[in-house]
Amino acid sequence: MNEANKSTGSRSRAITRAITRAISHEGTGDLRYKQRVRRLGARWEHAAIFLALLLPLSLVAQVAQDFSEVHIGAYDADAWNGIVFESKAYGQRVPFAIRIGSKTGTFLDGTRIFDAVSLVGPHAPDGSYSLLGWRHRPRAATITLEWSRIDETTVVGRLKAPQDVQLALEAYSPGAGDFAGTYSVRPQEAQINGEHFVDGVFGKAAHFVVAVDRPVVGAGLFSEVNQLQKMMDAGQLASPSKENKVDVVGVQLAVDSHQSHGAAGLQFAASARPGAHFVAKIGWNPAEMSQYVHRLLASGQIDSILDRKAESYAGRRPHITGLFAGAPEAIGNSLFWNSLYVPSLGLEFPSISRNWAHGFGGWVVGEWDCFFGSLLTNVEDSQQTSAGVRAILLAQSPNGVVPNVDAANGISPDRSQPPVGAYIVWKNYARNPDIEQLRWAYPRLKKWHEWWLANRGDGQAWRDGNQDGLLEWGSDRGATFSVGGRGFLVQAKWESGMDDSPMYDDVTYNPKTYTMELDDVGLNSLYALDAECLAKIAAILGYEDDNRRFVAEYDRVKSLVRQLLWNEQDGIFENRYWDGRFSKRLSPTNFYPLVAGIATTKQAKRMVREHLLNPEEFWGKYVIPTISRNDPAFQDQYYWRGDIWGPTNYLVYQAINRYGEDEVALEFAEKSYDLFMEDWQAHQRTNEQYYAWGGSAGGDVHYTWGALLCLIGMQQFIDENPWDGLRFGALQPPREGQLLGVMWKEHRYDVTIGPALTSVRRDGQTRFDADAGVVVRNYSVTPDGLSFSIKTVRTTRIETMEAKSGAVSLVVDGGPARHLPVRDGVVTFTVPAGSHSISETWGDRL
Repeated sequence: MNEANKSTGSRSRAITRAITRAISHEGTGDLRYKQRVRRLGARWEHAAIFLALLLPLSLVAQVAQDFSEVHIGAYDADAWNGIVFESKAYGQRVPFAIRIGSKTGTFLDGTRIFDAVSLVGPHAPDGSYSLLGWRHRPRAATITLEWSRIDETTVVGRLKAPQDVQLALEAYSPGAGDFAGTYSVRPQEAQINGEHFVDGVFGKAAHFVVAVDRPVVGAGLFSEVNQLQKMMDAGQLASPSKENKVDVVGVQLAVDSHQSHGAAGLQFAASARPGAHFVAKIGWNPAEMSQYVHRLLASGQIDSILDRKAESYAGRRPHITGLFAGAPEAIGNSLFWNSLYVPSLGLEFPSISRNWAHGFGGWVVGEWDCFFGSLLTNVEDSQQTSAGVRAILLAQSPNGVVPNVDAANGISPDRSQPPVGAYIVWKNYARNPDIEQLRWAYPRLKKWHEWWLANRGDGQAWRDGNQDGLLEWGSDRGATFSVGGRGFLVQAKWESGMDDSPMYDDVTYNPKTYTMELDDVGLNSLYALDAECLAKIAAILGYEDDNRRFVAEYDRVKSLVRQLLWNEQDGIFENRYWDGRFSKRLSPTNFYPLVAGIATTKQAKRMVREHLLNPEEFWGKYVIPTISRNDPAFQDQYYWRGDIWGPTNYLVYQAINRYGEDEVALEFAEKSYDLFMEDWQAHQRTNEQYYAWGGSAGGDVHYTWGALLCLIGMQQFIDENPWDGLRFGALQPPREGQLLGVMWKEHRYDVTIGPALTSVRRDGQTRFDADAGVVVRNYSVTPDGLSFSIKTVRTTRIETMEAKSGAVSLVVDGGPARHLPVRDGVVTFTVPAGSHSISETWGDRL
């Protein structure tokens, strides 16, 4: 063997060993490709060892040397059916993108895809597997796109479509004004090349290569992707055999050295079996990249890679069978298909919806939309959870207001939205304790909370216009631009988050205080909840003075709401006009005093029995309409005028849970889940809002917080709140359900609920069993023992498996202690029907 061969052989063996080590981590779910600040010397997850032989050593070296970050995902708001390679080199953005269009009579791509999506499949937050489908009407057949990020810079994909459907692979710039390069096509190789120039780097450019394994029937170059779309609308791309020429929309088949081509396309057909495959890659050596891409296409391994990736992702994400089946999968699919990467923020998170992001210049965050989105992403992914919270809190104005909206093309500094931030940040921390995230968020949440009652500079509080200590919704007047305008009643309504609610039809906007002349039950309840949770967070962080101050603030608001907003005659908390009159228009926000713990037990029972469960007001097949059923505006069924919304349902669910209304909570969860699943299973929609009788109510059909209706059902299995601690179980559910693989505080939980069983497994070991459908609250294990409260409707046998051996001292409801043996790690006892407190003590304290 000569020296050159020895060198090549040793390098090949080195690559093989490196990738083999990386492969050993596949399926753990711990590798993350789309890091916020990604250092490319990290380990790679390859799909198979054979890829080592395809990858020249120089390709490994150049990636680590030149790219400082690489983010890959469906980041173009206009392209569900696409992939963006969002990288950074030498401190500059280097973006490339592809998307797939379909042609059968008409051409479908870009924003036209939005209403055609018919399969919102898995979308792993680490990019390891994604599946999307759309229908090209009037055709019934589904066109599917699957893709997987197999290493730092490479994506493989599979396309399936009827044989007579033409597909177009489009390469383009994902952001206007950000593409400093050009594309070229190689039709005979079914390949598109791209290059992106970098300031201050001479004689060198970043490159992009994408190729398919089907014969190309048309190809073209364009100044921008919209020109490609026009060509496909008019007919098809030019045949590769034709001479190079420019036609009416500017198509060329060869690179003109005097013109930059911002888009390129290949047209081909893909059958359902075996379909078409593609490989896309970024790097710095186009010759080696091209060789790599074609070897991978020719290997015949892409199907097995994708199948293995799909199986791996399915195995590591949470899922439910039986009661509430499919809830976590629906949440994850809906949220992560709405995730976008925002270069200006350096964050990836669900951007409310792709349609809204399109309308706001490429990305958008809404205050309570974004906080609720973080609660939903926390089902699977802590990083996008953290990013979602950061995205909205980074928009905070200098005076403390967290805006209603922040987006690529504007912000709303005049108004905020419902203050749910501290509550959701606490819940996210309880599930995935990230103390640094908590430290980062706390001062911003604190400043926001203080803004509502702060002196705006003239002795007037920002949102206490009549100075009675309670808050009103508002919108500030001023000269600075605000999205949607500012300083009128309509913007004050927007601050409520319930934009056109009948509650505010006859409310006056005060032009001096910039507020409505209405003390709002919902706002003041959420403000109290905010203070309660800020006190909890301050305690975690060791800020004792803040803790005491927020506890006092919570008590102050709680007392005022009880004193001023409870209507004894009507048996419910109501909004109150400044002249002292109660507003009789009831909505879900009238129940928010329960979520804040403001109502007495007697008041809560009356509100639930007389109002929530009253079919003339709120109860029905589906719940809970955003204005009572007997309100004249209910028949409008338009937006917040009677439709059912995810966030209001979620808050009311938490409200009735806080007061131990477990039978009602279970039924409420079932109704919410059924409402969501009806349209999800039929049309794969996660609706912005739903008709009170079911189905999409005409809003955005792929809106993130619609999935809160599923989260309600999921939280019947396990949840954590400031007042309940760790909670699990459902009170006598109608049938069995099993939640598998949910992560909590870095432990894997499996929870089974049913009429004759409640079981909890932690890290593969059973820790709690009951032979009935029970609800357990404040479940806490310490080195000295176990404590919890339990509710059951019949005598129940309980087995706990937290003690190791020996004996325990069992105390039920504060009664005398009983010494029980630990047999094979199990402590067994029974409790009668009712609610009970349980304490087990072991160890030195026994």
